[in-house]
Amino acid sequence: MAENGKNCDQRRVAMNKEHHNGNFTDPSSVNEKKRREREERQNIVLWRQPLITLQYFSLEILVILKEWTSKVHI
Repeated sequence: MAENGKNCDQRRVAMNKEHHNGNFTDPSSVNEKKRREREERQNIVLWRQPLITLQYFSLEILVILKEWTSKVHI
């Protein structure tokens, strides 16, 4: 029993800090992913595609109203 615990501790010590849930993550790839996501968020603006934005807004309002009316009737 003690040997099993010892082996488990050794595995934990040997495990890399970037190792999570069975996946190895390279710090440089994480930084690259964050940079790309930040650039994508900066590119999302209302005035580039106002009609599509208005369409999504209208659809979202309809969904919200439908949910609201179903809750009011109950």
